[in-house]
Amino acid sequence: MKRIFINYGWCLLLCAMGFVSCEEKDAGAKKDWKERDPSRSHALTTFFPDSGRIAEKMFLDGENFGTNTENIKVYFNSKRAAVVTSTGNRLYVLCPKMPGDTCDVSVVIGNDSLVYPKQFRYYLSVTVSTVTGNGQEAFVPGTLAEASLEPMYLAVDNEDNIFVTLREDTYWGVVKVSEADNSVIPLVMNSASGSGTPNSLAVDLTTGVVTVPIETWKEVFWTCDPSEAWAPRTKKLNWAGGTEPSGLTNTWKHCLAACPYDGYVYTRFYNGHVVKIHPKTLTAELVYQTPQGNSYGMAFNPKKPSLLYFSFNSGVSGNLSHSIAMMDVAADVPGETFRKLSGSTAGGHRDGELANSMFYYPRQIYFDPDGYLYIADDGNDCIRRITPDNIVETVVGVPGKRSYQDGGKDEALFAQPRGVGVSKDGTVYVADYGNRRIRKLSIE
Repeated sequence: MKRIFINYGWCLLLCAMGFVSCEEKDAGAKKDWKERDPSRSHALTTFFPDSGRIAEKMFLDGENFGTNTENIKVYFNSKRAAVVTSTGNRLYVLCPKMPGDTCDVSVVIGNDSLVYPKQFRYYLSVTVSTVTGNGQEAFVPGTLAEASLEPMYLAVDNEDNIFVTLREDTYWGVVKVSEADNSVIPLVMNSASGSGTPNSLAVDLTTGVVTVPIETWKEVFWTCDPSEAWAPRTKKLNWAGGTEPSGLTNTWKHCLAACPYDGYVYTRFYNGHVVKIHPKTLTAELVYQTPQGNSYGMAFNPKKPSLLYFSFNSGVSGNLSHSIAMMDVAADVPGETFRKLSGSTAGGHRDGELANSMFYYPRQIYFDPDGYLYIADDGNDCIRRITPDNIVETVVGVPGKRSYQDGGKDEALFAQPRGVGVSKDGTVYVADYGNRRIRKLSIE
């Protein structure tokens, strides 16, 4: 009985001490809890940590923030962060998704906006997984687990349907891959290249129409309209004025891009002719003739929708091999705006400033909604990207290490990735040609 009494007494004492301690903590917190003084501006001092990933818990210190989080906006570059709490002198915020590698952190309260003198370093978190494909070459439709295919290029619509072109020795065609439906189904499939050889396709994100360039015939391409359950249609362009552009001797149309600026579909021929096609009348007219050679990538920048980007492969005239170039189709004379953006054309791997960067057989290219340009760098076995401030970085893959492995940024490996597409939520899909699989990059 005596032991029980003593223990009970100790419990009372500890509880009392804890109560006092809590009271002291509450009192200290109340001292730091300050309302905003509207007669003066807020001030910024520092924040920590100074680097991190998505949803990184951060503390931003300063003065005169006020405690009403509804009145406080925090930005990492142009991306808005979630403000959890404010004591008046300290903000507790969560880092937003992909604000940029190096971020200016700003606090906006009413008309009062200030930027911290130091910058925040954002680190990408990348996870690579396999959507479908088992490494077998022959095309087999079915569930994602059952299907096999050898993907060349792909495009993604706003419903996350993945459209893939196949070009193997015994089959040529287009298939639709759906994670939601757990299916891989053929839309058009031929047993001979003479029936139509598809190339780097595109999706109009407004209409959902898939357009596929066919290199077998000069004027022919395919369309798959969601309003018709993506039933393939063979279309034939007609030249404005009834006259084909001079020098257009080769039938190869390597790539397509749907333009959000004017609604036209743009394609490029091997001879270098960049042509725009009216989606209704199918009237085609020459925009500009670039140097001759292979180009398997065209994409419009969603942030600047008249800017058309190109990727050039090997053996291209005019010092364009292994390079990225750009042209403004809204200019009075678009050809006057055409220019190479990347560095050496010898073929290699170099990240950093775009003007000094190096690529090796870059193929399909695709912008994400935030203006990052993703590149399937076939020869380097990597997925690269160009940031909005013209910095080239390797997102995933090891240059020259050709293999198959899923996992994080430091583990995942590719083999000759040729196609790349981005969904509306920023998920990147890859046609991993050498591994005969469709891969998915979840990037945060």
